Amino acid sequence: MKGSWRFTIGFGAFGALLICLLSLSNNPLGTSLLRGLYAFLAFAALALVVGFVLGQLLATGKPAPSGAEVPSDRGSMLDLTIPDEGEALSEMMKEQWADGKSATATDGEAMSFQPLQPKRVVSLDNPNPEEVAQAIRRLTDE
Repeated sequence: MKGSWRFTIGFGAFGALLICLLSLSNNPLGTSLLRGLYAFLAFAALALVVGFVLGQLLATGKPAPSGAEVPSDRGSMLDLTIPDEGEALSEMMKEQWADGKSATATDGEAMSFQPLQPKRVVSLDNPNPEEVAQAIRRLTDE
């Protein structure tokens, strides 16, 4: 894209034509042409910037200095070795399992767990009229 003046001029002309046609319905001819000229400059500048960025991104890397030898297979292989920690991990898990079991067995609080018991459960199938009246009084703050 670097040095492609046809792309820049073509993109600028496309923008100028588009803006000129869109503004022609609401503006006089002179104003539409002036806005088309401004659009040409803006679109051409945008095309130059996009062309420069794409040229930099797509450019091949710089050649290596002639004095340095670069191996041909450089960067093509990745050799990772992970140490075997299976034994240490299983021992750690066994210790945590044993500590967790003994802690829960000796804790009196954990062994004496009791679920919450609500004070009063109201059935909606056969409501007591007195309870319904009290509930309505409480809700209306009477």
